[in-house]
Amino acid sequence: MTLAPLPVEGAIHDLAACQDTVARLRAAREPRAVIVGNPNVGKTTLVNGLAGTNLKVGNWSGVTVEKREARLMHAGRSVQLLDLPGAYSLSPHTPEELITRTALLDEAPEVAINVLDAGNLERNLYLTLQLMDFRMPIVVALNLVDEAREKGMAVDAAALQRALGVPVVETVASKGNGLKGLLSTALERSEVGQGVTYPAAVEAAARALVGHMETLPTLPPHAHRYLALSLLEGDPSIRGRLAATGHAGLLALTDAHLAHLGAQGQDALIEVAEARYARAAEIARAAVPYAQRRRTLTDRLDALALHRWLGIPIFLLTVLLVFRVTFSVAAPFVDLIGGPLQDTVSGWAIAALSWAPFFLRELVVGAIIPGVGTVLSFLPTLLVLYLAMSFLEDSGYMARAAFLADRMMRSIGLDGRAFIPLILGFGCNVPAVYATRTLEKRSDRVLVSMILPFMSCSARLPVYIIFAAALFPKQGSVLVWALYVLGMAVAFAFAWVLRRTTLKSEGGGVLLELPPYRLPAARVLWKHAWRRTASFARRARTTVLSTVVVVWALLAIPAVSGGKFATVAPRDSLFGTVSTLVSPIFAPLGFGNWQATGALVPGFIAKEVVVATLGQIYLGEQAAPPAPLGLLNGLNKAALGTWNAVKASLEAIPTVLALPNLGADANKQTKSPLATALATAFSPAAGLAYLVFVLLYTPCIATVGAIGAEHGRRIAWITVAYQMATAWGMGLMVYQVGRHFL
Repeated sequence: MTLAPLPVEGAIHDLAACQDTVARLRAAREPRAVIVGNPNVGKTTLVNGLAGTNLKVGNWSGVTVEKREARLMHAGRSVQLLDLPGAYSLSPHTPEELITRTALLDEAPEVAINVLDAGNLERNLYLTLQLMDFRMPIVVALNLVDEAREKGMAVDAAALQRALGVPVVETVASKGNGLKGLLSTALERSEVGQGVTYPAAVEAAARALVGHMETLPTLPPHAHRYLALSLLEGDPSIRGRLAATGHAGLLALTDAHLAHLGAQGQDALIEVAEARYARAAEIARAAVPYAQRRRTLTDRLDALALHRWLGIPIFLLTVLLVFRVTFSVAAPFVDLIGGPLQDTVSGWAIAALSWAPFFLRELVVGAIIPGVGTVLSFLPTLLVLYLAMSFLEDSGYMARAAFLADRMMRSIGLDGRAFIPLILGFGCNVPAVYATRTLEKRSDRVLVSMILPFMSCSARLPVYIIFAAALFPKQGSVLVWALYVLGMAVAFAFAWVLRRTTLKSEGGGVLLELPPYRLPAARVLWKHAWRRTASFARRARTTVLSTVVVVWALLAIPAVSGGKFATVAPRDSLFGTVSTLVSPIFAPLGFGNWQATGALVPGFIAKEVVVATLGQIYLGEQAAPPAPLGLLNGLNKAALGTWNAVKASLEAIPTVLALPNLGADANKQTKSPLATALATAFSPAAGLAYLVFVLLYTPCIATVGAIGAEHGRRIAWITVAYQMATAWGMGLMVYQVGRHFL
């Protein structure tokens, strides 16, 4: 069969001049290197080590869900690094693989740094061989060689280099080993590589398609061979991309070659895949001629962590231990910031603003300091919690949690991989919504996004802590742990309902990868925890501060005749009047007072504003004005409070494992002023109902925006509506039952 030539699409009249122009433009820009590899091979750690950046690192797949950039100086020149999402293949089956493939097509990088896991070489090499079809310079970073040795594997880097035809640099990115010479090798000695030789008929068809592409100015030259092979494999996304850009002639030529191959009894998709797998196995055998399998620490730990019956209890006890550590170690510092430090700042403010008008003093001392200060007092708790969660993430244990959850997740029509965004939701729901991009099926992404806000984000934690201190002082950590578990249970229940009604399963599954356990570097843990805590503090500086000012203004505006601005009784203010009108809705839940109801409304902006508003109302409006305080007296008071907090925190550490006392109050610390006020305003049953309502009611506006951006406004507002109804119903049930027992 002879294939007739097709008309040339947009032929280049002066190809040499065009290529010269492109070469000069690329020479003028800063060098660009893309970091490519399978999930969980250390790509982001490598970028952080090269550029000194603080990109998020997690010991599980799916952490990077979009390309991220970093810059560094090398040999006096700026170099741009693009960290691409982990991908097992460039034939995309997930959004992250599509992002990686699109970046390789569009960015035209000077070099690709392909990161391989030395302990899983054959699996990683399939992507490497696909990458070589791009005909771009490549250098291989053979990472995690220390873990490979622990497994009894000795990888011959020289043999791997000969087989691939590209430089191979051994690295341990987490320790900085090998990184110094990696970038120099990438920019100065990278090679295109040998790639795979496919069956003769497939090679002939690919060469014909490449020849046709060379006449097309709109297709990137470095991707011609990859595009040709993808077309022969029948990649629908590549066909759609070319059809949308007016390459009907190329698609027609592809169909003709596919018909020719079919007539010969050859399936290009199978032929190409088999050739890559065979070549990957051949290279792996050459690079790892002998491996003596050893029982590693990961194997021994997984015997318990993944045990059929013990795995779930161990996970729940681990989470409980995290909360016990958080409460015991951080509680003295929470009392320090919310007590002596806040009192000191208030005293200084009164002294400094003695000249100011009354309303300005009231704004600062009666609103901003108690409102923002109450939120900031929980920074130590969040810092300790983030340190613990980062340790679990980076050590690899959270990947085990996803594996353990797989059976339960499949019972509601999801797989264990969906558990990862849910766990991320414990930190913040917004990035967790974006992390659903790692799920292959759209119905899975929508379903997980709709139940994600039930996962208790860190912004709710201050509310739990202050109510626990006020009403349940001896069961603080257990109460918070129970709220987190309740949120997960409600999320799974709704997933089960939605999967069987509106969001039917699209089928399919996913292979969960369990990385080896790794001891996270203390520096990395601190960076992660500090970044998250600083983000919370920035929200206190912006969102919380602005909301506190608005609430103060509403509390200052009289809603009754004869009232004066900034001197009206809180209940008679505009805020109090509107809250009083709404409060009967919550009377059946036990907290039908205007203060509790009013604090929930700004919580729609950000959940931490709930506790800020409570602090503003109870401390700013009901407490006696603070007395002016001198500089030295204030410093002395703050220093004494700090010393007492440090001493109490150290003394609390041994109590973490003490079974009788499950809470931060094991040392019988005095309640904070806000906790004392809440203990008077709420009964235990009403307080518990309030906590359940805060746990389950509508997500913050940023989360609603993220859901809307990912899945549309309709899904976002449906989520808001059904969560509000769920929160009211659950709060009603908790109060009506709890008032008979608490």
